[in-house]
Amino acid sequence: MINDTKSGVFVGEDDFGNKFYETKDPDEIHMRTRWVEYKNFWDYDVSHIEPGWHYWLAYGTDTPPSKLKPEEKAITYSLNKVHHYNYTQTKGAFVTYNTAKPKIAEWDAKVTQRV
Repeated sequence: MINDTKSGVFVGEDDFGNKFYETKDPDEIHMRTRWVEYKNFWDYDVSHIEPGWHYWLAYGTDTPPSKLKPEEKAITYSLNKVHHYNYTQTKGAFVTYNTAKPKIAEWDAKVTQRV
């Protein structure tokens, strides 16, 4: 959670440098007992989390990936694979090539001199 004061136990760290925590405090709000502290506080996105850790954060399992053997992990991937960030709403976003005519035509106002 960003800008939220919590106390808990360090559970593990993913390959991207994000740190994961959990609390067993009974006074904590239900489904708010696990959180991540992103490596880069100012530039965070859900795509910056490994799939196994994301599954744990969403309460898909009670066992964090740091306590699993490599063959027990639900999702395995090569560490040589380069992580690609989510570029949605940026200049780097993917846009398909379109050959169709636009459905709306631009209006070109023609100004004439008044007499």
